Amino acid sequence: MNFRYNKFKPSEYVMVIKKGRPVRKGKGLSVFYNNLITNLVVIPATAFDGAFAFEDLITADFQEVCVQGGITYRIFDFDKASLMADFTYNPRKKDNSILAMAVINKRINNIIKAIVIREVGVRDVRTIIKQADEMAQIITDMLKDDEIIAGLGVEIITVNVLGIMAKPETRKALEAAAREQILKEQDDAIYMRRNAAIEQERLIKENELNTEIKVAEKEQEKQDKEQEMMLSLQRSQLAREEEKQDREQEMELKLQRGQLEREQEKQSKKQQILREEMEARLERQMIEAEKKGQLEKQEMEYRIELEEKNKDFLAIELENEKLKNDEKARAMAAMIKAYENMNVALVEACALANMDPNAIMAKGFMQLGQNADKIGTLNIGTDILDQLVGKLEK
Repeated sequence: MNFRYNKFKPSEYVMVIKKGRPVRKGKGLSVFYNNLITNLVVIPATAFDGAFAFEDLITADFQEVCVQGGITYRIFDFDKASLMADFTYNPRKKDNSILAMAVINKRINNIIKAIVIREVGVRDVRTIIKQADEMAQIITDMLKDDEIIAGLGVEIITVNVLGIMAKPETRKALEAAAREQILKEQDDAIYMRRNAAIEQERLIKENELNTEIKVAEKEQEKQDKEQEMMLSLQRSQLAREEEKQDREQEMELKLQRGQLEREQEKQSKKQQILREEMEARLERQMIEAEKKGQLEKQEMEYRIELEEKNKDFLAIELENEKLKNDEKARAMAAMIKAYENMNVALVEACALANMDPNAIMAKGFMQLGQNADKIGTLNIGTDILDQLVGKLEK
C-alpha cells in the first residue's frame, strides 16, 4: 500500500506539498497521505547552536590568530528556508533535516568568517586578542542587517566569541613583552612607592620646617610684643617723669616767683619805709625851715621896729633878706625835687655810708639769712668771726 500516516512533533514545522504546491502547513501536524503523489517538508522549529573556528587569520601587523566561537539561531521564515535547503521528509533517512541544517550552518559560518577576516585585518594582534566581546557584538549587528541571512529565513539569536588566540611563538613574544611590561610596572610601582616615601618624608620635613618657622615667628612676635610693651612702659614712665619734672619745674617757678614777689614786696616795703623816712625828714626840715623863717621874720620885724629911723638902710637890708629867703626857698625846692627823683638804692647807700660798721655787718647777715636757700657755699674769714665773737662778749 502507498498510504501512510505520520504524527509530527510540535517542534517540527510540516508542509504538505501536492503537485509542487503546499496544501497544508503547521507545527506538529498529523498527516495521512499517499507517498506517490504527496511530499512532506519537515523543518525544525527550535533554535540551533553552531560553532565556528577560523584559523590563519592575518592581523594588521601580519600576525596569525585563531578566532573561536559559537552562534545560536532559529528559522523564522520556513518558506525561505525550504527554498535554501532540502528539508524533504524521508522515513528511511530521518537525518535529512540535520544535513539541511548543516548546510545552513555552513553558509552562516562563511558569512561570519568574512566579517571576522575584515575586522581582524584592520587591528593589530595586541588589540584583537583583547576584543572578543567587541568582535561578538560586531558580528551580531552585521548578521542582523545582512540580506543573505534574511534570505535564508534565519534569525540570529546570539553570537559568542569564545577566544581569539595567536600562534604559540606570538603568544610567547607577547607574554615576554607583557612580562617585561609587568616587571616595568612593578619597578615603576617600587619607584613610585619610593618616590612617595621620599615625597612624604620631604613633606614631613617641610612641615617640621614650617612648624619651626611658625614657632620662630610666634617667638619673634612675642619678643616684638614684649619690646613694644617695654617701649610703651618706658614711654609712659618717661611721660610721667617729664610730667613730674614739669610739675616740679612749675612748682619751682612758682616758688621762685613767690620768692621774687616776696623780695619785691620786701624791697617795695623797704623803699616805702625809706620814702616815708625821707618824707618825714623833709617834713621836719621844712617845719624847721618854716620855724626858722618865722624867727627870722620876727627878728626882721624887730629890727625894722628898731631901725625905723634908718629906713634906707633897713630897706636895703630887708631887700637883702628877701633875696636870701628866695635863695633858700629855691634851694629848698631844688632839694625837694632832688629827693623826689632820687634813687632809693642810692639813698640807702648814702644812709649806709653814715651808719655804724657793726650795724652794716648785722644788716648784711640778715640779708644772708633771708637768701640762705640761694647760697651754695659761704666762706667767712676768721677775723670777721673774731670781731663778732668779741662784740658778743662785750
